[in-house]
Formats: sequence, structure tokens, C-alpha cells
Amino acid sequence: MVGLLLGPGYYIVAKYLSGEPGATLMLTDRAARWTLPDGTILHFVRGQAYRPVAVELDPNMNRIAFELRFEFAPAQGSAAARASEEYAATLLQADQPILQRTLTVDAESGTTRKLDVGSIEVYYPGSYTFILEGPDSPRVPVSKVTVQVRHKIEPLSLPFFVGGLVVLVVGLALSLQPYLRGRRRQ
Repeated sequence: MVGLLLGPGYYIVAKYLSGEPGATLMLTDRAARWTLPDGTILHFVRGQAYRPVAVELDPNMNRIAFELRFEFAPAQGSAAARASEEYAATLLQADQPILQRTLTVDAESGTTRKLDVGSIEVYYPGSYTFILEGPDSPRVPVSKVTVQVRHKIEPLSLPFFVGGLVVLVVGLALSLQPYLRGRRRQ
């Protein structure tokens, strides 16, 4: 029981439940080309990107996590559409990418999917730019995409987590030992 709490339980709390909710940003409009406020022109070769959004970040918010929420439009007709779509999420500091992830979304008509984009630590306060690039024409239409920013995420302590897993494995081995001995005698 202690191993479950210290191993997988600790991992779930640190990864998904720690931190405070921050800004929720709506991603709207899609195009193959966008101009940023500083005049930089972004051209997307693989497909179209949602309008880049500004995110105000500060070192006091560290560790910062990003989560995408996709809401897919209901199916037209009787058959629900299903597809696996690839998206690329990028967080820019000025014109330098500081977080880049390729994400695969299991899209299905009329459902909602959440994806963990990752977490970072920022060292300079300011306005950062979040960009989500997707396929030219998604096979399952997306009705709404939002980015949830969480801050003050508790970093995972690897020794604590591994210690919990070791206690879990030892506990399972001790619990199963009488049954394994009885099986060998037969």
C-alpha cells in the first residue's frame, strides 16, 4: 500500500494534480501564414496553424505546464469519423523556440481530447508566443481548441518516485511468495 502511494500515487499528484490554474487561451482562425506583432512572418509548409497567441510568463510561475483541449464537431450523418491527426506545438521566446512537441491526437467526432504539451521553466519575464500547427485539412473537423496554462507545478523527485516503485515491487513479491511456493511443490 505504501508503495502505491509513494510510486504511482506520487507520480499522478506531481504530474497532473499539482500547480495552480493559469490562463486559458482560445485558439482561433487557421492560416498557412501569420505575422507576429514584431513583424516576423511565419509560413507553415506542412499545413495550417492557428493564430499565434501571446502568453505572459514570469519566473515566479515556474514550473509551467501547457495542456491542449480539442473539441471535435459532431458527425454529419450516421457514421462518426475517426482519425489520428498530427499537430506541432511550439512556444517561442522572441523568435527562439523554447518548447517544441509533436502531438498525435486520436480524433473522433463529437468527443473531447486533452493532451499534455509539456512543461518548462522560464528565466525571463515577458510575452511568449504559443503556436499550434496542424494538418491542412483535418479529417475530423475541430470545433474548438484551447490551451490551459498551469503554473507552480511540483517537479517530480526521481529518488522518491523510484523508492516508491521499489517498495511496491518488494511488497508484491512478499505478498505473492506463499502462492508461488505452493505452486512449486505440486
